[in-house]
Amino acid sequence: MTSRRETAIFIPSSLTMETRDRRLNTLKIGLIARAAAVFRVDRIVVYKDPEYNDFRFISMVLRYIETPQYLRRMLIPRKEELKHVGMLPPLRTVHHPVNSKTSALRIGEFRVGAVVESVGSDKGVWVEIGVDRPIPLSTGKSYKTGQRLNVGIFSLEPLAAEPVERNQIPCYWGYETEVAESLERRLEDWNGAVLLTSNKGRCLTPEILQSLEEIYQKDNLAVIFGSPARGVDAFLSRNALERYDMINTIPYQGTETVRVEEATFATLALLNLVRQED
Repeated sequence: MTSRRETAIFIPSSLTMETRDRRLNTLKIGLIARAAAVFRVDRIVVYKDPEYNDFRFISMVLRYIETPQYLRRMLIPRKEELKHVGMLPPLRTVHHPVNSKTSALRIGEFRVGAVVESVGSDKGVWVEIGVDRPIPLSTGKSYKTGQRLNVGIFSLEPLAAEPVERNQIPCYWGYETEVAESLERRLEDWNGAVLLTSNKGRCLTPEILQSLEEIYQKDNLAVIFGSPARGVDAFLSRNALERYDMINTIPYQGTETVRVEEATFATLALLNLVRQED
């Protein structure tokens, strides 16, 4: 197994507070999901804002988008809140393959799967991976029907796969969604560097970007965004603010406000300049 650095973004549960229009809010969440996928974010943490807590809807849409299309009907129950997901842009990441033919599989290829039948580890486990039919899983473990897992193809004739851990997959494999009760408490548990984004922070310069490069290459990185109504400083104590670096990634902005999804794209694009392939 190999270890790799993790990049996480933290967004507030009040992300959707500006409008009650589920269609617009679905699109807003979709833009953040796209930004995460484009810039290879490993984790999206939705931290709770007591002033407006829409974490259930936000996390539901984030998980829906990240789930490969061929598993959505199986893994995600139909809900009224998801009625507008058809307008979302596809992620088009490696773990969202577009070819559904068994003949397109290759030895060494990875897929996201879900268990469709499990009659005990000694009798057989069958997994849906988005091809013509479910395939057998070579494993000594037991799995529950409907359980999601990652698999690697090791045989084509007969077709078979084996379970693999996420950190065994050498390419970007989507993001995980997490909900945090408190931003400050979650950051206390974070193993890595923390970067706060705020118009009150230091204006990002080439020199600051260069200093961030050293952090990015050796440590996990968490990038924190404030809510539509309040900056990140409203969610952290003074002691916490003193521990973390705060930067303004959109200095000299021409608008009165910058939306969270806009700040996400702008910030991750700048950080991508100093990121190297893992």
